[in-house]
Amino acid sequence: MSDTHFGFERVPESEKAKRVERVFDSVADRYDLMNDLMSFGLHRLWKSFTVTLARIRPGEQVLDVASGSGDLARAMAARGARVCMSDINGPMLERGRDKVADAGQLLDRKSTRLNSSHT
Repeated sequence: MSDTHFGFERVPESEKAKRVERVFDSVADRYDLMNDLMSFGLHRLWKSFTVTLARIRPGEQVLDVASGSGDLARAMAARGARVCMSDINGPMLERGRDKVADAGQLLDRKSTRLNSSHT
């Protein structure tokens, strides 16, 4: 098997997915702050633009793939959509689900952790 890049190091391809998962596990609670700092807050505008562009109407069903911290799911649920959150990272998905619930928006469907392994 060949090597690939992970940050500034070369690692076996078979190891990269686990390393990425560990990174997201470790930052789940600080992901929003990191996004604010790295994008100078622009990620909030991008998300707002995405929701506006999607033109979500009440009752529509939305699958939020790579839900992360749940910002898009929360915004789409606020417009009356029935949202299903999905992510390959369990802690990120839990954080997003909690944020949606804390905003008083219960999702009609379960949040789903997708399998992060690949062949």
